[in-house]
Order: sequence, then C-alpha cells, then structure tokens
Amino acid sequence: MAKITNTGVFIVEGSAAAADVAGSSQIWTKSDAPSSLYHTDDAGTDFRINGITVGTDTASTSGSSIDFTGIPAGVKRVTLSFENVNGSGTEDWLVRLGDSGGIETTGYTGHSEYNGTVLRITNGFALMDGYSANEEYDGFYDLWLKDAANNTWAQNGALGGVDADNVRRTSLGMKSLSGVLTQVRVMTASSDTFGSGSISMTYE
Repeated sequence: MAKITNTGVFIVEGSAAAADVAGSSQIWTKSDAPSSLYHTDDAGTDFRINGITVGTDTASTSGSSIDFTGIPAGVKRVTLSFENVNGSGTEDWLVRLGDSGGIETTGYTGHSEYNGTVLRITNGFALMDGYSANEEYDGFYDLWLKDAANNTWAQNGALGGVDADNVRRTSLGMKSLSGVLTQVRVMTASSDTFGSGSISMTYE
C-alpha cells in the first residue's frame, strides 16, 4: 500500500528499495523514510505523512480544568475545538501549555477582547474574558510553533455564544516553554466548573 502527499513523496509499506520515481518524486519504505515526513502513534501502528491527528472528544461536563496530553515531539500546530461548552459562573477561561516538566504558569503574553473590553494576563493565555453563566460556547483555539529552538508558541482563537449574538476573541500572544510541548490545559481562572459540551484536540 502506498500513500502520497502533494510534494510528490511516496511511502510504500514493504521492502522496496528507495529510488527516484516519476521524475522528482521519491519512494521510501516505512523503515527508511525520513522521520520528518510521518508520525507514528505510541503503539507504532499509525503511519502517515504529515497527517492531522484527531484526538478523542473529551467531555467538558465537570471540574475546573481539562488536560490534553500525549502531544508527540515534532508537532507544529495544535487546535482545540469547543462545542456547547459552558461554565458555572463568570470567571475567565485560560489555556496553559506544558512540557515534560509539567504545566507552566508564568511567562504568557496576549490579550482577550470583547466589545472593547481587553483582558491581559501573564499566567496563561486568556481564552475568555468573562462570560454569561451557563451560556454555551462554540469555537476554536489554535497554537502554532513559532520558534523551535526556544519552544515558543503563538496563539489565537475565537469562541461565540451558541444562543447569543456575541463573540469572545483572543488576540495573538506568545509563550516560550522550557522544553518541547507535550500537553495543553483548558481551565477556569478559579473555582468555576465546566458544565456541558465537549472539547477535542487535533495536532499536526
């Protein structure tokens, strides 16, 4: 079985030797393909070229924080998708990043803005600058690797009320980690709890 990308690279499951094919295209076996072209899962069974991995949809129906772990080395973009998520009060929602040493709580830049009101914090990325209690929100949140040498990530995202005419948007911000990104946390600022919906993570 072969798989192809838009760069003309073929990956062949089997023992064929590497060779030029179709002009500039390259053919590799699974064993000798450059690792930058593919990812494998923990069991070593998922072989694909620069693919997008869709994680399990995680219920956001309890607790004040939700962790997404197991992000493999080499990932350059992470997206969180929110569906019908709400909180019990009106606290801010944050996103924090972590590496093998744990979730980091300092050194964040960026702002969240809604109707001219701007929230700036440094202990996380401001996902929501307050909200209506029990109002459900849909949206997305993107993280891009800006500088691999310093493990610096840029962020942007937007959430909108499912039953209300409002959008709460985070501005671009930056965070440099002490190591390679391995986990992301979605949380409330203090004691509010999540009460409905789900959040999923994809990475590539």
